[in-house]
Amino acid sequence: MKALGFVAIFLAQLVAPAAAAPGWTFCVAEGGEHDIWITGVFAAAHDRERLEADFKAWLRGHGVAGAVAQCPAPKDDRTDMVNAALTAAQFHRKLGDTLHEVLAPEFDPRR
Repeated sequence: MKALGFVAIFLAQLVAPAAAAPGWTFCVAEGGEHDIWITGVFAAAHDRERLEADFKAWLRGHGVAGAVAQCPAPKDDRTDMVNAALTAAQFHRKLGDTLHEVLAPEFDPRR
């Protein structure tokens, strides 16, 4: 399976606090050989598993079956998450992937 922005997620995890405090995150999903969906940074209202499941459901509802979705652990520092999201986008552009930006309210993680 393709790296799916694991580099950015790994970087975000390195500096994440040990406690799972509410904070900022984003989600990225691979929905085909070269199709990547990425959200903007948002305030996490749920745990990672729920966010990933909600993002997969949103993608499935928009005709993207079998997507693999990941959201980094939320961080208090929004700037760090913005940088991680930018790193993920740059990584996939270098791979030649097609990026599809998902903006709220299309994907509303507060549900």
